[in-house]
Parts: sequence; structure tokens; C-alpha cells
Amino acid sequence: MDLNMKHNKSYIQQLLLYMAVVVGVFALAASLYQMHSERNYKKLVLKTRLEGYADRIAIFGPEVSFNEEVRVTLLSKEGSVLFDSEDPGLSSDHSKRPEFLECSEDRPGWAIRHSETEGRDYCYLTKMDGDRIIRVAVPYEVDLKHFLRSDTIYIIVGVLLLLFFLGLIGRSMLKGYKSLEDALNAVENERRNNKRLKRDMTHNIAHELRTPVSSLRGYLEALTDCEDMDEERRRLFTQRAYLQTLRLSDLLRDIGLVTKIEESPELIQQEDVNLKEIVDSVLDEFAEKIESRKMSVENLLPENIHMTGNPSLLYAIFRNLVENSYKYAGDGSLIHIEASKGKLTYYDTGVAVPADMLDKIFERFYRIPGMSNGKWGEDAGSGLGLSVVRNAVDFHGGDIKARIRKEGGLEFDMTLNCRF
Repeated sequence: MDLNMKHNKSYIQQLLLYMAVVVGVFALAASLYQMHSERNYKKLVLKTRLEGYADRIAIFGPEVSFNEEVRVTLLSKEGSVLFDSEDPGLSSDHSKRPEFLECSEDRPGWAIRHSETEGRDYCYLTKMDGDRIIRVAVPYEVDLKHFLRSDTIYIIVGVLLLLFFLGLIGRSMLKGYKSLEDALNAVENERRNNKRLKRDMTHNIAHELRTPVSSLRGYLEALTDCEDMDEERRRLFTQRAYLQTLRLSDLLRDIGLVTKIEESPELIQQEDVNLKEIVDSVLDEFAEKIESRKMSVENLLPENIHMTGNPSLLYAIFRNLVENSYKYAGDGSLIHIEASKGKLTYYDTGVAVPADMLDKIFERFYRIPGMSNGKWGEDAGSGLGLSVVRNAVDFHGGDIKARIRKEGGLEFDMTLNCRF
């Protein structure tokens, strides 16, 4: 993994950590808010209960009884004690007490504080009643403290849910990170593979060019340096030099096609194409060569067979197949082309490739050792022809398979979106 991938991995880890912290803080804030809301709700319940006590006192008087310990105090609007159920002689000033200061005509006062006279904590509520203030108080002891406290079960459940959701989010993030890391690794591996393939292709191209260039140079040097060369040998060297230029031309043409298909497929235009016309053009190009080998052709494609594609690439498919048959099938063999719905079949009845090499014939620069013109050792070709065929078929969304015919020869089955 190079520095860029390490940097990306570190950035992703920081991003995931940041997201986890944000989610955790949000969940914690939501829990605290819920706990605060619950406490306020319980305070409201308690206030409502004490306010109900104050209303009963206003109706039935301060001596009314309750089901719990309730301290009742009547205060003047100035804060002096008029009545206290716990200490009838109490005469202290309550004008500074928080529940007194908070009380008004519009709303009751409320406080939880320590009682100096009783020596313990109380919950106080004060409410206006004409020219006096009714104050009720209940001891703030274990039961009440427990009532006002957020439920322990709620806290536990909340924490467990928080941990559960954080776990799910973390697992999802880790899974996403793993997928992203795998994708980055796949991209890096693809980049390395492409780099290796380009390096190998460059090496192969250099190797393939070296042979015809060296041969061409040798023939031309001989023709230039040997002025006394006899006419027959001069004609032979000239012919061989010309054949090497044809080989170079074919090699450069095939390299250009493979490169264009693999690196710039979006630049290749497509249009409606009549495949019968394409194949007829290829057969016309090779007519003399086919006739020289006493080969025959069965072109059974219907006149109206069409597909959407690139004419040059479709031409290259059949040109390479026919050229292979001309070079390797042997004298007197048959070339057969037919179509069915979505499928094209091409075969010849000549010399088939060895069965153990059938899976390799579509590889770039692969050549069956020594095979040419139905013989062995004359012209091995560029090794790119069937690679061009496979790439061109792939470009058109099809597939191609090769098999050895029981009757003899090599058959190619192509799935192309033809219509007729």
C-alpha cells in the first residue's frame, strides 16, 4: 500500500472516529435531555398534588386531614406566620423564603430546601388565597427523593440502548470502512495490474517490432551494399522486405485497435450496421488469397442482418477470423459463417489448434508455436488478431468462445445483439 492509500486510510479512520464521537455525544445529550424532562415532569406531578392540597385547605380550612404527612402554614402577604400545623406558636418571618418570593397571583411558589425549624428537608408550595398565602410542605425524604429521581431502570436501559446503537453504528462503520478499504485495495491492485500489463505490452511490442525491423534492415542493407547481387536474389530480398513492411503495418494496426478499445472506448462511435455487407467486404478483400488456396466460402448471413456497433471494429472481427483461416486452415478448407437469433457462428474445416492451447488463443501476442499457412515455421503472425476479435466483441457487449469441431477445424461462437 503506497503513501496515498495510507493517507486515505488514516483520513477514513479519523472520519469514522469523528462520526462515532458525534453520534455518541448526540445520544448522550438526548439521554440527559430525556432524564431532565422526566425530572421536570415528576416535579410538575408533585406540584399539582401539593396545589390540590392547598385548594382543599382553602375550602375546608387548615385542619383538613391528608393521607400523608403534610405541614400546613398560613402566611400574611407580608410573610408573617398566621398558622402552622406543626408549631402553633411559630411567629418567624417567611418573607425571605424562596417559595414566598416566587408566589404571586398568577402562579404558586415552589422550593425544595432545608427547614431550620424542623431540621430536615421539605418540598414547599405556596399559593395565594385572598389576603393570605397557603403554604403546604411534605418531607423531602427517601420516597420523595426516589420519586423525583430519574428511574434507574430507565438509565440502565438508556445506557444499554446507547451502547447497542453505538455498537450497530460502529459495526456498520467498520463494515463500510472495510468495504471502502477493499475497494481502495482493488483500485490499487487494478492500477498495479494495468501498470504491469502496460509494461508487458510495451515489452511485447518492442519484441514483436524487433524481428520485422531487424529483418527489414538486413534485407535493405544487403540490397544497398551488394551492388553486384543477381537479379533473382535482389527480387527475392525486395519481396521479403515488402512482406516485413506488411507485417509491421498489420502489427501497428492491431496494436492501435486494442489500445483504442481498452483505453478510449467512449470515443468509439456506434451506428446501425449491416453485418452481411461488412462480411462481404472482408471476403472481397481476401478473395484472391482464398482462391489461391482453393478454399471455399459459405456466407449464410441474411441480407437484412443488422446491429448497432462500430463498423471498423466489426470489420476487424471478421478480417482477423478470415485471415486466420487463410493462413492456418490449409488448402481446400471451407469457411462457414451463419447467424441465429443473437448468435453468430464462424468456423473453418482446416487445421484446428491443439486442445491444450485452446484457452490461450485470445491472449495478446500468443502464437501457437510454428503454425502458419497450414504448415510450421514460415510466418507466425503478430499474435494480436484474436485478441482484437475478443476485445471488439466485448466492446459490443458480446462474448466469444472457441471450440474444436468434431468434423474438423476451429469454430467461434459469438453472442452479438443482431436483428433480422
